[in-house]
Amino acid sequence: NIINSKKQELQLLDDLIKARFIEMFGDCKNMIVISDLCSVITDGTHQSPKFQYEGIPFIFVSNLVNNTITYNTEKFISNETYNELIKRTPIEIGDILLSTVGSYGHPAVVTEKRKFLFQRHIAYLKPKHELINSFYLHSALLAPDGQYQIEKRIKGIAQKTLNLSEIRKIMIPLPSIEQQNQFEKFIHQVNKSKVAVQKSLDETQMLFDSLMQKYFG
Repeated sequence: NIINSKKQELQLLDDLIKARFIEMFGDCKNMIVISDLCSVITDGTHQSPKFQYEGIPFIFVSNLVNNTITYNTEKFISNETYNELIKRTPIEIGDILLSTVGSYGHPAVVTEKRKFLFQRHIAYLKPKHELINSFYLHSALLAPDGQYQIEKRIKGIAQKTLNLSEIRKIMIPLPSIEQQNQFEKFIHQVNKSKVAVQKSLDETQMLFDSLMQKYFG
C-alpha cells in the first residue's frame, strides 16, 4: 500500500505540471511548427554498432518510458565508435530525445553532461534556445494537444512509427520566452518534490524486497 501510494503521488506531481501548462498556455494562439523551433530534427544512428560489456552507454526507447533519460543498459560502445557516431547527433544539455517506435511519444530533456548514444528509434531535437525553452517544449509534447498530434501522425499497423517528417509538422503554442522560463522554474520546484518521493519509494521497495527474500527466498 505504501509503494502504491508513493507511485500515485509521483503521478499526481506529473499531473500538476500538465495542469499548470494548460493553465498558463492553454489559450495561446501563436502556434508554430516545430521545424521552425529546432535547428536539428533527426534520429539516432542507423548503423549497428559493435557492442561491448562496458564503456559508453547506448540507450533504447525503453530508456525514455518515464519521459526522462535513464542510462541503465546492457549495451555499451567504445570511445572510438562514440567519436565516429556522435558527429551526426552532437548531444548537448538542453537537447530533447523523443521515442518514435513502439512506446512512442515519450520526450526527455538531456540534463547531464555525459557521453551516450542512442538507437534510430529515438528522434533527436535541438531547440533554438532563443525561441523555445527545452523544458517548455518537453511539456508541450506531453500536453493533451501535443500527444493528440503525435497520435494522429503515427504510421504503420504492426509496428507503429512516428516518422521524422511527421514530427516536423507538429504545431507548438509559443508564448514569450519569459513565460516559458517562468514555467521552467515551476517544473524544477515540482521535480524537487518528485526526487524526494522517488527516493522514499526506492527505499521502501528495497525494504519490501529484503523482507520477501528473508521470509520466502
